[in-house]
Amino acid sequence: MVDLIDVVLEGIKASIGWFVSQLMDGLRSGYRTLSEAMFGTPTPETNGPFVFGDPTNQPWVELQDTLVGGEIVLIALLLLVMSVQGRHAIRVFNIGSTYEARKTKKNAWTGAFLIVVWYWVGTLALYLVDGFTIALLPGIRPLTDVMIKFLRQSITNPALSLLFALAGGISMWALQALLYIREILLYVYLYGMPIAIAVAYGNVPVLSRIGHGFAKRFVPLAVLPLPAAIVFKGYDIVYSTGGLSPDTPFLQYLVAVSLPVVALYATWQTFKYATPLTAKALSGVTRGAALVGGVAVGAYAGNASVATTAARWGPKAAAGQAVAQKAAARSEDSDGDGAPSYRRTENDPSDTESNDYGMDFDRGIH
Repeated sequence: MVDLIDVVLEGIKASIGWFVSQLMDGLRSGYRTLSEAMFGTPTPETNGPFVFGDPTNQPWVELQDTLVGGEIVLIALLLLVMSVQGRHAIRVFNIGSTYEARKTKKNAWTGAFLIVVWYWVGTLALYLVDGFTIALLPGIRPLTDVMIKFLRQSITNPALSLLFALAGGISMWALQALLYIREILLYVYLYGMPIAIAVAYGNVPVLSRIGHGFAKRFVPLAVLPLPAAIVFKGYDIVYSTGGLSPDTPFLQYLVAVSLPVVALYATWQTFKYATPLTAKALSGVTRGAALVGGVAVGAYAGNASVATTAARWGPKAAAGQAVAQKAAARSEDSDGDGAPSYRRTENDPSDTESNDYGMDFDRGIH
């Protein structure tokens, strides 16, 4: 029996060690593959002065053809005209006011101007963000070399090793994924922004608010790498210049793991504000996994009602219901007749002869 327990323990230790090694390899490879290009913002390569030349790289060639006198601009202007005419038609039935009509006309001219010049406005904004990122981001290679050197020593505590490996590896992969998703969404926003501008400046009550929300989220999406660049610059000033160096392997691991964790947190907060639907969907996947686990545990440890509670209200409510059911079962087992032990029974009706202190005594019949 002792030999079997030793074999099981050795197998568990080997599994944890393999899992930690895979995550740490992912963290190290993530540091090695980090580059300025990963934090960069996509900009067109033009054959002319700045943003006014014709782009030579894809998908900017297609974007320019679409956004500069293309079909997306025509559709956006048509939507804007339809919205303005709809507001004028409402005035026929004395709905609205003269102020609203003047505001609609003024917003329509502003929206039309933004639709026509959007390609140059959006491209110029991306150039500015890319320039600020390059200015804030330190030299990636010296900083990553320092962080990889911190990871060369190992921690003897397997629990801490597993915790650091999980935090560092997952944070590094998630940071790379967010920056890649951001690049894809930038192209989507650049293409669809004329439609959003037309809806926003059409002054239609509900649609206008939706268009404004879509258009405003382009700003945090464009500046998404700036918080991470500031975090990397701070770590570069503190550790790459030799100003501060951790002494123990624990502190070295902590510093190397905390860099992607802090950068991911700052980037995720900006990403969540920029694209709340995507962030909500990603968070829902995590909650869904926890919900499935709660239902399974409730069905195993409790009964069907506990599993139903877990599916409807979450694992915390199911845990409370399971505890309440266990307490009720214990109280029923301790008292077989169903009456609580603290209840007094001397005044209960029974078959014995009543005394003089009954209902007849109170009425004076005795």
